[in-house]
Amino acid sequence: RIPGKSKEEIICATTQVIASKLSVDSEVLAELLLDREQLMPTALNSGIAVPHTRDFLIPSGFDLVVIVYPEEPIAYGALDGNDVHTLFFLFACSDKRHLFLLAKLAHLCSNEAALNFFRTKPDKKSVLEYVKQWESHAR
Repeated sequence: RIPGKSKEEIICATTQVIASKLSVDSEVLAELLLDREQLMPTALNSGIAVPHTRDFLIPSGFDLVVIVYPEEPIAYGALDGNDVHTLFFLFACSDKRHLFLLAKLAHLCSNEAALNFFRTKPDKKSVLEYVKQWESHAR
């Protein structure tokens, strides 16, 4: 759960947490994400957004998805006009992995049951169990 009332506040607050764990500069990380948002909002519709950058700042062979739940849904520029309740910050180690993970997240979040699940702001253990179960049936 991250405090913030705007896309920019949520991105900046989240990058401070992520950067400290990955030993990268939080301002550079926030700037890259915000630059990407300026090109086109990363909201997928139905209250989901996937802030990401194609710049690979993390070690090769290492992908990272950080799920963030704003305290209150925020305006994000989604085409459906819905506010965002769940953000999947995505950092991949290669173009191929980046596209693969984006497609996986888009597929997951096109499922109404998954959307309802994420609206409950589940903890890490519950998310991992849910995704494992979903992947075993999503063929």
